[in-house]
Amino acid sequence: MQLTPELRLNVAQQQLYNRHTFSCIDLSYAETAILQQLLSQQGELVTKDVLMQVGWPNRVVAPSSLQQCISMLRKKLADQPNIELKTVPRHGYLLQLPHQPSVTKPLARPSIPMLLAVALLCSVILGYLAYTQQQPQLHAYQERGLISTLSGVQGSFTLLTSVGDNTIDNNMATQRLHQQLLDQPSSPPPFNTFHGLALFSANRDSIAICPNYQEGQCPGNQLINISGDAERAGHLALSDFMSTKIRMEQKTYNKLAIPELQQHQGQLKEQMYHGDLYFSVQDNRLVRSDIRISLVEISADQGIFYFAACITDEDCYSTPTRYEIRGHFSRSSEIWPQRRVERYDISINNTELSSPNALTDTAQRIYLALRKQHLTQKALTFYRLYQDDGTAIWQLPLAGDNLVWMQRHTLQL
Repeated sequence: MQLTPELRLNVAQQQLYNRHTFSCIDLSYAETAILQQLLSQQGELVTKDVLMQVGWPNRVVAPSSLQQCISMLRKKLADQPNIELKTVPRHGYLLQLPHQPSVTKPLARPSIPMLLAVALLCSVILGYLAYTQQQPQLHAYQERGLISTLSGVQGSFTLLTSVGDNTIDNNMATQRLHQQLLDQPSSPPPFNTFHGLALFSANRDSIAICPNYQEGQCPGNQLINISGDAERAGHLALSDFMSTKIRMEQKTYNKLAIPELQQHQGQLKEQMYHGDLYFSVQDNRLVRSDIRISLVEISADQGIFYFAACITDEDCYSTPTRYEIRGHFSRSSEIWPQRRVERYDISINNTELSSPNALTDTAQRIYLALRKQHLTQKALTFYRLYQDDGTAIWQLPLAGDNLVWMQRHTLQL
């Protein structure tokens, strides 16, 4: 969320990022949520009651907590004199951002040196465009914040859409979220707060949620990952989904084993990630993908990569489908419009895909997508969008691009 041309609020990372100085200022959960609310209603009065609920959802705190939070925000915005966080006595606060009116100046007659400089610049630009047409394009997404509710609990989402795609506004995004995962205000909430990422495209909604996310950390319990059809949304009742999820996850299909490590001597660290992604289509059985990722760095930004996904459905109609990738990764960083991400380019040595005996309609669609990938692709790209002490968010090329919030463990080898 942009405050000024150089300053952006990164809701997911809970930071203010200055693109000119490349510096970040950390924010607390309350500071992030309150600034996000003020920014979404910039120039308008936001009442104290609204800000208290946004900053401390389902908690009772003293009014001084809001005053202290506003005071801290002012200190952290002190080097931005054009940003005003105004107090409206006895009512609330409003955020005033600088206006940047365009100024029309009379055109000056270009000089010959200027014309030569323009011609040289044009040739450089044309050469660059010709070069970039031959290069792989960055797989970047733009993002913005979104306040939403689940089971009456208010939380926040970071919404990801393709760069330049402005067709999905906040109202449409909220509608699509609640078509996939119903808001049930009358149902007892299974968590106190939450934060999520949502990746929306024309035909798919991918949602990753961390219950009880607070102060930049995800506890990692009962993570929710849903991939839904945009046209035939799943309309999952949160309470029913959580009970089905708990039942299905009592069985673990993936056990990591990497025989390639036997040839390496010395102390190595294995980074292991585990998560469950649920595919949901209206009037179809829920399909679970039990996912494991393992990374072992052998040299700087390079190492061994292992990925496994086991596909089953809630009624055990589909026989388990196992998809494995083994290879080597090369790691690099990409700067998306509002986020630095870790890119893992995978050179595939071997893939395996088991043939199921029976499949539901949803599982069949996933299987056919994986089969095409298995037969044709020799390289894949995975993105790690976020990581804290015990969790991470990955964007996986699994039956399309899907977000998965995963638990993270480190094993000393």
